[in-house]
Amino acid sequence: MPGATPLATSFDGSTDPAVASLVAGSSKSSANEMLEYYTQELTRQGFTAVPAASASAGTASALAAAGTLVRDFVRSGGKETATITVVTANGQAVATVGISVNQSAFK
Repeated sequence: MPGATPLATSFDGSTDPAVASLVAGSSKSSANEMLEYYTQELTRQGFTAVPAASASAGTASALAAAGTLVRDFVRSGGKETATITVVTANGQAVATVGISVNQSAFK
């Protein structure tokens, strides 16, 4: 995200699906802004947001009330997944984006 600072990254292309993650922080953007930015980026890459299941709606509400935002995504019929989690701590929004994708998806 423009203006965010990468705090940690990881990538493992030795597995199939390959996995990657990014942790980024921003003192200039809110948790909601970070969630929306990464949602747009994943959607642009062909991922579809998964609606919150009614069974986990209470959990999602509890997480949101605690200041944690979570959104899950799928692609390729559910064979590829992504999750965005954003928390606010010490005046900074911190987003973790994790993906699990087919190795052929990496360019």
